[in-house]
Amino acid sequence: MKILAPAKINIGLRVVRKRSDRYHDIETIFYPIHLADELEISKSDKHEFYSNIDLEADANLCLRALHFFCERTGIHAEVKMILRKNIPIGSGLGGGSSNAAAVLVALQELYGKPLSEIELIDIAGHLGADVPFFLKRIPAYATGKGEVIEPLKYRVEKFILTVTPDVSVSTALAYSLVTPTGAKEKSLRELLLELGSNYSNYRGIIVNDFETPVFEKFPVIGQIKSEMYSQGAVFSLMSGSGSSVYGFFETENSAIKALESLKEKFKLRAGDITPPVSR
Repeated sequence: MKILAPAKINIGLRVVRKRSDRYHDIETIFYPIHLADELEISKSDKHEFYSNIDLEADANLCLRALHFFCERTGIHAEVKMILRKNIPIGSGLGGGSSNAAAVLVALQELYGKPLSEIELIDIAGHLGADVPFFLKRIPAYATGKGEVIEPLKYRVEKFILTVTPDVSVSTALAYSLVTPTGAKEKSLRELLLELGSNYSNYRGIIVNDFETPVFEKFPVIGQIKSEMYSQGAVFSLMSGSGSSVYGFFETENSAIKALESLKEKFKLRAGDITPPVSR
């Protein structure tokens, strides 16, 4: 079977506190976008994995997802996987996590859904904090390490331009640089629902705590955000711990024009436009 593994952006990201287990409690809105990796998976007589880019086997979340599935179900699942990567690595778009979720969803279908939804979510959580989000791929409010997911009735009614510069930001590095800002009076979910489609009012209210330290370390990311606004974005923010930046645009033409300008001024690894979703 063939399955798409979509990227996500973070519409706001607060780093609330550092936990005793060395992870951090965060608060964010996960939102799926058009850019996606492509996974083809089929039963085989041996494990096979192919990709259009080199991936370290021990760090490959697709193979880890397969291992967890076999371990939990007792099924000796021999499969052939072909992964076409379109989502850049180290971009803050969740490509690896989305790939892992896609493997779990595909294996569930191939082997007659042996796992309950609770078991599937549990496995996803062990693979990565944001992997559970990618099982359903709908807008969600996330807390804890990012694994506590609550569906959110929210849609972006503008064109979303997402670009990734030719730099990769390590999540571990970003967390080592960021300073937790503590819990706020209003949650991101409350703020977002209050603001609704008044996207120009998001600026300065819907923030990403990683921006300041990451922009200092990688100035080009901040420059891209500034260019987004120069090209007419009504709102722009870095996604996750970087390096991707997205902007909300009124029209498809304005988003295309902004993408062309960004390509001229910066070396990009990816650029994608997600059309608006009506309520």
